[in-house]
Amino acid sequence: MSLMELQKGLIYGPVHSRRLGLSLGINLLPTNYKLCSFDCIYCQYGRTELKALLVDERHFPYIDQVLLAIESALQSDLSFDYLTFSGNGEPTLHPEFVDVVQEVASLRNQYRPQVRLALLSNASTIHQPHIRQALKQIDLPILKLDAGDALTFARINRPSPMVRLENILDGLRQLPGVTLQSMLIDGAVSNVRGQPYEDWLEALRVVQPRHIQIYSTDRPAAVPGVQRVPPEQLKRIAGEIARRIGAVVDVYWQGGSACFAPTPGSPIAGVLVG
Repeated sequence: MSLMELQKGLIYGPVHSRRLGLSLGINLLPTNYKLCSFDCIYCQYGRTELKALLVDERHFPYIDQVLLAIESALQSDLSFDYLTFSGNGEPTLHPEFVDVVQEVASLRNQYRPQVRLALLSNASTIHQPHIRQALKQIDLPILKLDAGDALTFARINRPSPMVRLENILDGLRQLPGVTLQSMLIDGAVSNVRGQPYEDWLEALRVVQPRHIQIYSTDRPAAVPGVQRVPPEQLKRIAGEIARRIGAVVDVYWQGGSACFAPTPGSPIAGVLVG
């Protein structure tokens, strides 16, 4: 199995997603290189070619192009459950992200009000009030949190110098009932052992998400030596999160998934509910 190829258009899919059902992707990023504020060691697209938090607008598709493609998809015979902002990097870096979300929501309401909007984001811009405001129009924003301490954050996510973990945590705290996603890895760099694991759990406690999605890598990573966390360990971690944090935890692995619900007052580490 090789690294995933970059998405070649403004719209891609629909793809079958374990989390979202049939998802039609929206790529607000370049089609010939990866543009992101992170350069995660596990990324399925490989290394980030342009890593920045502030990016010149010439790197992005025009908003009119995006809206035309989405309107065409909404009027087509394609079947999908979600329109998902994702693509070749970090979608919220688009300089007109707020306007794009507003216009896409309007088109969705006009043509297919039953379709939901989702966002897959690394949360690097979530400290900005206008980004948090835009998220109110998205039915399911899913935001990344892989580490709870600055060193592990730097080693796993390898962010742009302008990105600070404390800003991410501050922004996430201002989103009541947020849904988080966390990639858990082992090897030379790990967030499932020792102090990095405890710091990550503490960050989850501080943010107080309503829902957490955890998984490990199924594909080759951008950096050699990234090790997959086995399903049984993922399930143990999910149970511990449900008990200690009080959130619903979905755990995904290749070929399966499970859901753990919090059980206040129970001595066991969460209850497997699916």
